[in-house]
Amino acid sequence: MKNAFFYLLLICFFGSIRAHDHSMGIHGMALFSINDRIYASHLPMPKGKHAVQFIFETQLPNQFKAHLSSLLKANQLITVQPQRFSLNKLRAGQLSHFSGDIFIGHFERSGQMKYRNITFKVQHTLLNKSVNPSQQNGQFYTLGLGQNTCLLVHKIGKPPSFDQIVTAECDLLAGGKTELNSATDGPVTAFDRADIVGAQTLYLETKDFK
Repeated sequence: MKNAFFYLLLICFFGSIRAHDHSMGIHGMALFSINDRIYASHLPMPKGKHAVQFIFETQLPNQFKAHLSSLLKANQLITVQPQRFSLNKLRAGQLSHFSGDIFIGHFERSGQMKYRNITFKVQHTLLNKSVNPSQQNGQFYTLGLGQNTCLLVHKIGKPPSFDQIVTAECDLLAGGKTELNSATDGPVTAFDRADIVGAQTLYLETKDFK
């Protein structure tokens, strides 16, 4: 009887280890606006549980959306400090919403809190990729948003690297996905391609990837 009880404890113990979600945490986000839609980008790190590039369209309560859109169009950096959640569940499509505080500026770098405890609905996922530390820098995911608009996201690679999100005019259809080489291993201001013009950087981070 004692042995049976001991084995039951072992089963429960190892079961709880397997069930533990190591992706739980505070997964900061940067917000940006394109064609009157608001998108959120997980703030990735070069390694660990935050080494994920994840971008999705989000819906906010209407009373906040209009004001935030004007700030974002003015190129203000807007970030979100969410409550703890599972990044794995977000990536798997198992998280439909989360709540968080909205900051003007970077919430970990003296940003100013603007709104507290706002609900973000998770809608269409644009990008869901793990960071590859052996990736050569200069490669960009290219995502078609429709209305002759593309989102170009740098594939974070070998340090020193960078997280850069760019919007530009392009011919890629909505939902289309491809990749391109920028011919430089640093942040870009323009792409040397006739089919990608008017590049505008929406977000750039270098400090976390030195």
